[in-house]
Amino acid sequence: MDFRLTAQQAMPKSLKIYPELEGHWFLDGQLKFGCEVTYANGGRRRTPGYLNGNLPWRYFVCESEQATFLGDEALVDLFKVCRNNNTLLIKAYLLGYPSVKGEFEIKIPPLQSIGVFIPSDVRPRYGKIIEPYVDLNWANGAGYTFRLSDERALIPADSVHFFFNEERVYDGRVKLPEFNLQEPHVFSLSVLWPGKPWLHDVQVYPYSGKDHEVWTFEAADGSAGKDQTTAPRGMDGAEGYHGLPGADAAEVKVDVGWTDDKSKLVVVANNGFDSFRDEFSPDEFSLEIIARGGDGGNGGRGGEGGAAPMDDPYRAGIGGKGGRGGRGGKGALVTITASPDAEAFIPCIIVDTSEGKPGKPGGGGKGGIFSNGYGPTTLPELLFPSRNYDGEPGDE
Repeated sequence: MDFRLTAQQAMPKSLKIYPELEGHWFLDGQLKFGCEVTYANGGRRRTPGYLNGNLPWRYFVCESEQATFLGDEALVDLFKVCRNNNTLLIKAYLLGYPSVKGEFEIKIPPLQSIGVFIPSDVRPRYGKIIEPYVDLNWANGAGYTFRLSDERALIPADSVHFFFNEERVYDGRVKLPEFNLQEPHVFSLSVLWPGKPWLHDVQVYPYSGKDHEVWTFEAADGSAGKDQTTAPRGMDGAEGYHGLPGADAAEVKVDVGWTDDKSKLVVVANNGFDSFRDEFSPDEFSLEIIARGGDGGNGGRGGEGGAAPMDDPYRAGIGGKGGRGGRGGKGALVTITASPDAEAFIPCIIVDTSEGKPGKPGGGGKGGIFSNGYGPTTLPELLFPSRNYDGEPGDE
């Protein structure tokens, strides 16, 4: 055996750096990364930790003007990154082989969306304090949700402009007003990312009174489309069945009046299928009526393309296109009538008549399996069969 040749084949040839691009290192200053070395014989070895390899970190020298290193983690100085045009530069080389080196430049991704919300389990009661949350999403897929009043959040509260109605709030805590029949019975929360006015969100919420209820009128969801079966040999898969549309919500009629002794408000609601009735204290009254359209059904998966015939190993079928998701149903028409002495309480009734969600499009079917055209199928061919093109997902 020529040991000189063997040694030459095992010589390191190149080095690549793989950082965790989907994380939020630009918030907490902690970036996972790894290195991969390719050898002259085509073999590859990776570092432990982030890349789950077995080539020890002691064989690498990592350098950066914006970070220090501890194994598979770069501890990033975010101030220096900002001064370097929002860019982190990592360099690495293999100890004893300075020519086997690599570098990677990673920029802070742009912010794509911002949202504000109150958790679903928090009732915005009159006179109470609420602490809303902000949700941020970046172009690299990373997201971060934090409470505006949380001093430990990775995003400082003054990084966003937050408003209650038209009044700016600086500490993230909102003191809701006491119940007043003459004042609006809804309020708005809004956030704005400074310097990028197109990144904003506004949400409107009803106040929740001491005497509060939610009445929901259901509309039927559309049925999901069936998945297609596998096509015969050599034929393309069929398109998945379409999801059915959600039902339109039926009209809701609401009547508001008083009990005989004028001590309680009486509210009755009916849509011909479901009905609600209750009595409320006029001191602090609120009612939500939800009459949304039904959600559309999901589209079915396209059929798998047929396998190639034995006499024509290259004629496997293409996967079928996924079915279209059904449209959401229309929200209900809600009509509220009240006796003259109860009309002032109509604004205390908040209605939600939004459309149902559209169904998701079905996935495309897998492409048919090609035949090797000779001999029995090998184990790798069974585990990783060569296929024709997969079908496209259904239309939105």
